[in-house]
Amino acid sequence: MLDVKWEAATGPTTADQLKIYREIALQPGLPARSDGDPAAVTAAAKRIEAVYEFPYLAHAPMEPLNAVIDLKAEACTVWCGSQFQTIDQLSVATASGLKPEQVTLNTMQAGGSFGRRANPSSDYLVEGVNIAKAMKQAGIDAPVKIIWSREDDIRGGYYRPLFVHRVVAGLDAGNALRGWSHTIVGQSILKGTPFEKYLVKDGVDSSATEGVVDTPYRLPNLQVSVHHPEVNVPVLWWRSVGHSHTAFVMETMVDELARAAKQDPIAYRLALLDPKHARVRGVLQLVRDKS
Repeated sequence: MLDVKWEAATGPTTADQLKIYREIALQPGLPARSDGDPAAVTAAAKRIEAVYEFPYLAHAPMEPLNAVIDLKAEACTVWCGSQFQTIDQLSVATASGLKPEQVTLNTMQAGGSFGRRANPSSDYLVEGVNIAKAMKQAGIDAPVKIIWSREDDIRGGYYRPLFVHRVVAGLDAGNALRGWSHTIVGQSILKGTPFEKYLVKDGVDSSATEGVVDTPYRLPNLQVSVHHPEVNVPVLWWRSVGHSHTAFVMETMVDELARAAKQDPIAYRLALLDPKHARVRGVLQLVRDKS
């Protein structure tokens, strides 16, 4: 077992990064959606403003990253839990110097993953291949089993990005919604991946704005913009992806609007929903009827 000694890295703290993000959120970013009049919020009789902060999150599956790799001269066999078999096969082939068709990937049941075993670099598998190659060079011909320590699994992960949302809702004198301005600040998880050319449009990572730009609510004069700062922290999709932060922001802000209008929160949502979202409406009605 390797006894690894790490040197402490220097760089901005979480508090530093949050301060920077809050300042960025005050500025308009790349346009993700623009409906109606952008000045509707500033021209409104009153405003409700809120800033929401979300930390980096580790995947922390029950089972730390692990794999068994049997590297031969003309073939490599891998046993691992995988969410990204095509990419993992190619990564192992590249690291071992073999062709993809010479790599056999046996997908095992994994103790969770939540996106961690679907990373474009296949980091833990490439690590195992490199160990196997070093063993071959040392004259050791045996399969390699790697199990990350829990500490390495948490500290050496790819994280759900830190996000800051700034939302300003404009209301008229009767507390009816007249505009919604929404700025999102957070790293792109798709930049540099095979999905970038499909899911990043005009610089906007769709995974960061999902749940906002496609909200089922009819929000008048909706303006959504996004900033994707370059930060030296490895990030990756995390279970439910963008909805893991956007859902909380949207629903909490709608609660604020219902409170300002002195309306029942479910009734307020039902009135705000686009009629085409019958399924969402049905869920709300069922919750109301059963509660």
